[in-house]
Amino acid sequence: MSALVELPITRCRLTIAAEAPTTLPPFPGPTLRGALGYTLRRLVCATHMPACAPCPLRFSCAYPLLFEPFMPPDRPAASRYTRPPTPFMLEVPFHSEPFLRGEELRPLTMAPGETLTFGLTIIGPARDHLPYYVYAVMKMARNGLGGRHQPFRLLRVEQLIPQGPRVIYQEGGKYVEHLPAPTMPMPIPILSSSRLAIRFVTPARLDLGKDLIYPIEFHHLIQAIRHRVMALDASYGLLNGFHPDPGLIEAARSVRRVEDRTRWLDLRRYSTRQKTPMRIGGAVGIVVYESEGTFEPFAPLLALGELLHVGKLASIGLGRLEVNAP
Repeated sequence: MSALVELPITRCRLTIAAEAPTTLPPFPGPTLRGALGYTLRRLVCATHMPACAPCPLRFSCAYPLLFEPFMPPDRPAASRYTRPPTPFMLEVPFHSEPFLRGEELRPLTMAPGETLTFGLTIIGPARDHLPYYVYAVMKMARNGLGGRHQPFRLLRVEQLIPQGPRVIYQEGGKYVEHLPAPTMPMPIPILSSSRLAIRFVTPARLDLGKDLIYPIEFHHLIQAIRHRVMALDASYGLLNGFHPDPGLIEAARSVRRVEDRTRWLDLRRYSTRQKTPMRIGGAVGIVVYESEGTFEPFAPLLALGELLHVGKLASIGLGRLEVNAP
């Protein structure tokens, strides 16, 4: 692998432990995101206004920077993106194999002392508030998760840097160490084969225009990754001058989908704002693509897709993918 571009991102791995018997949904992303957002807002909101939009602190407060970002009017992209994409992604444990075998997904049951490890990737200026987010996770865990708000403990937080994981918080510690990480190199895989397997680890909810896309052709995937990457770049300066060739979308149309072992999985989440359950489905499983040449031209975009997810609702962990070449 080689590194092509340095990205302004911070990646962390957090481990919490159950203090009582607990049941979480099979896909705990919405539960974690909802609890973290609720806790963080209560911790850091200084004005106590009912909404962030009219708040004079909306461009500097730790909560809207992460959960309800606003585009500063002086940014060149302000006219195109009235609301920037959410600058974080959760990576939650999820196993789709039972569903792909035709079985029902089972809730995640945890005994006291069992641990749950999840990832948090933050993009752009919100990274400066990492200690606030860690403290919010600590409070969130104490307040409890799941329908019965069963308590957890935050055991440790590791910041993932090029030299390897570095513990920045350990249970019982008096402060959160924040390692300065202005950029992180993005490894580019060598894709010299004419075949490529993409595994959608969590539901990939691709929305191009008004329609959800399924099955996922290769040009759909490349277009969705590029759209997300360009929106993040316009909002947070993600790419540091590197811009994917728009001609890759047309080139991707010649790639054939030769094997498809995916299924559409409908998950449910409860929308606090809309006061109603919502479906958040997407494709899970493996697709094999075949090209007349190699997949080298697409390697940078695919690497970005692995790191930043693809499609809708990446903040709760949807759209996580893995690239595998023979």
